[in-house]
Amino acid sequence: MAPVCPAPSGERYERLPDYAKPAHYVLRLEPDFESFTFKGRAEIDVEILKPTTKLKLHAKALNIGAIALHLANGQEFRDLQHTYSDTAQVVEITLPVEIAPQKTKLSIDYIGVHNDHMQGFYRSKYTADGKDHWMFSTQFETTYARQAFPCWDEPVFKATYDVTLVVDDGLTALSNAMEKSSTVEGKKRIVKFDTSPLMSSYLVAFAVGKFEYLEGKTPKGTLVRIYTVPGKKEFGHFALEVSTKALDWYGDWFGIPYMMPKCDLIAIPDYSMGAMENWGLITFREIALLFDPAKTSTKQKTYVALVIAHELAHLWFGDLVTMKWWTDLWLKEGFASFMEYLFVGYNYPEMKIWLHFLNDELSSGFDLDSLKNSHPIEVPIENPNELDEIYDSITYAKSNSINRMLCFYLGEEKFKQGLRNYLQKFKYANAETKDLWAALSEASGQDVAALMSGWTSQMGFPVVSVNQLTQENGKRVLAFEQKRFLADGSEDRAASLWKVPITLSRSGQPDEPFHRFVLSEKRQEETVTIPDLEWLKVNQGTTGFYRVRYDEHLLHPLVTATGNSQLPVLDRFGLGNDLFALLFANQVTVDQALSFLEMSRNETEYAVWRSLDMGIARLGGMVDYADEDGSLKKRFDRYLIDTLRNTADRLGWTYTDGEDSQVGLLRGLIIGRICRAGDEKYNAKALELFHKYIDSNVPLHADLRGPVFGAAIRAGGDKEFQLLRSHYETCGFPEVERTALVALGQTCAKSGRLETLFDYAITQGKVRTQDLHSLFMGPACTRSGQQWVWDYFKKNLNQLTEKYGGVQTMLFQRCFKFAAEEACSEAVAKEVDEFFCGKVDPSSLKTLDRPIKQVSERIRNNVKLLKEAGPQLDAYLKSKGY
Repeated sequence: MAPVCPAPSGERYERLPDYAKPAHYVLRLEPDFESFTFKGRAEIDVEILKPTTKLKLHAKALNIGAIALHLANGQEFRDLQHTYSDTAQVVEITLPVEIAPQKTKLSIDYIGVHNDHMQGFYRSKYTADGKDHWMFSTQFETTYARQAFPCWDEPVFKATYDVTLVVDDGLTALSNAMEKSSTVEGKKRIVKFDTSPLMSSYLVAFAVGKFEYLEGKTPKGTLVRIYTVPGKKEFGHFALEVSTKALDWYGDWFGIPYMMPKCDLIAIPDYSMGAMENWGLITFREIALLFDPAKTSTKQKTYVALVIAHELAHLWFGDLVTMKWWTDLWLKEGFASFMEYLFVGYNYPEMKIWLHFLNDELSSGFDLDSLKNSHPIEVPIENPNELDEIYDSITYAKSNSINRMLCFYLGEEKFKQGLRNYLQKFKYANAETKDLWAALSEASGQDVAALMSGWTSQMGFPVVSVNQLTQENGKRVLAFEQKRFLADGSEDRAASLWKVPITLSRSGQPDEPFHRFVLSEKRQEETVTIPDLEWLKVNQGTTGFYRVRYDEHLLHPLVTATGNSQLPVLDRFGLGNDLFALLFANQVTVDQALSFLEMSRNETEYAVWRSLDMGIARLGGMVDYADEDGSLKKRFDRYLIDTLRNTADRLGWTYTDGEDSQVGLLRGLIIGRICRAGDEKYNAKALELFHKYIDSNVPLHADLRGPVFGAAIRAGGDKEFQLLRSHYETCGFPEVERTALVALGQTCAKSGRLETLFDYAITQGKVRTQDLHSLFMGPACTRSGQQWVWDYFKKNLNQLTEKYGGVQTMLFQRCFKFAAEEACSEAVAKEVDEFFCGKVDPSSLKTLDRPIKQVSERIRNNVKLLKEAGPQLDAYLKSKGY
């Protein structure tokens, strides 16, 4: 248990009162590239709904000047007084008399700051022609619009916006709507934009700088532009292709055409999120938007397509229909996440995106939701300023997975009709989860709320145990039992219960269910018709968000069917993924899990191998702590080399024209793992390719870049380290930079190079703040590296806090998690529990409460795994001659 720290004192967060609401904003902002400040004026049409003597609205880091209120009868109150609550980030304006319900106009002059924390209307630096340049852009979700203009900064307060940007002549100014006019006055250009749609404040956006762009139009005439800083627009062609397809595709699928005449997508050099769905002006990290055929890996190209599709889906789920409050954040994130896969699956079938879904979404959701310190999808949010911690695998991956489960359960046509009904009913308005369930129930004729509320309102998910009771004359009686799956194998005190859509397949009908039912009780028996010699698979296609544990009678035929690939790939993934999770929860044995690994030697699908590789990595990390001389780790590595060598040799190092993209991904995965295990031949080859690439500019396939960089740094010395750091500085492409950073962090912890690297990156500021978490990933791969990086984090907390503008940001919390959660020591778990007390103010500490508990829980799970599985692994390796 974490120790009790001082409770936050002072004011409690309050939502804005309902006696007034905004209807329309007229905003004028004048950014200054010399002072990094901006002058602003907000004129807000405010509807007074109840008699009041005050007005409250949000602001943060704004120097408020003159305030005036114009009444419907022409009366005007000037120089109104105000007070400010730093806790609530609320300006309270005192009115000289009680104002009756009416339409008014509130005007506020102010000055703001272009900060470097990637929040609000912030600054971003890039290099062009050998010189540093600046641009300004925005990130307003969740509560950062108030750093750019005073506003009702809650999603329910929708309004329209007229924006004017006053910029230096020669710069480009962008906002949500189309440019209406542009006039030059002296050295300034005044750019006015059309009125925006009715929308929440977090969707407003501005961008100012020297930009290039590519443009195209959708078949139905929407203007699409891809904006970049100078020198990078040619990397925008793939983004233009995806976005021009997606806008019309979504319009057809949802039955509502895209609502604006243009859609801009802009790549920002410094960016905290992956991307942001601002209506008409979508902002991205460069790595999430730009594509270079010569440098972008297969996985990254898929990621770019998914991120673009995700943000464009938000134009309906999030922009057109918005959650009433952040508790229902999943209403936009979960559905945008599902729709991105649906779009890419239909429009880019060569990407085999539903195979990637299994690891990137389903497995990710399982991983976090198996912790006792997870949270429900519908998580109560008191203070949205503390919301960054739930932009996680529950809100995205689990929500995405249960949407997939529901789509398969209802059928895509009924699911689609329900979503169409929901969007039509609540367009330009706000909704809650119950509204979605009602729309889906109407379309499907089923009680969707009864089926799904347990999946969104309670945390966790079930493991379904299946036992065959009898088998006779083509009839089997099966016992199904559900309980919450916990990563440490402990019992769920809450006795959680779900309505679980169970689907069964068999060897004679492997690709679709032959039997369906809903497991609604803790234990149910089900009689099924199936030939006596056929295998039976529960959770056909791995579409349900639950794990399955079989009795030995049912498991053995499935493992055999995996070895000869009779079991379809989605089910091979599900079986292997479940087995390793059950191993880590001490519910199956090491020999059961590793027997499955050995049976998969001839596996050809990347998705299955990636799941197995994650299991291997977890076991390898655990055994690194088994003994001081590392003998068990060395034996396990020899076992892995022998297990993987035939697959690695079969795949080889050479890519051929027309090769399936999944083969290339598998090649990189297997070579990366066998190099980590210490195979001398493969490490020597990787080092050779590294020097050819760096020294002689011999092309290196993008899918091999990560394995080769990593092997060169682990097996090399100062020379390779300096070469790769120089390449990081000069390569000029975000994905290559990230791969280099992760590899550099894998250098020997005892060499002194980690000290050099972190000083270079953080103290000297040579690495963008947005990318620092990648730096923390590399050291955590080994015991010595993990110990080093956790010590570094503790010693440099203040510097990291300053970099990120506080501990509440998602990027800071990623650094914390990467620095600590791979440890396998009760002493480190206790340090994590206690470390922040007294070092972070109590109000900020509250935002770290769940991340701290999650990290310490993961560490204790590692300790428990080592204790339970370590001796089993030792005995298994001995039995195999290692």
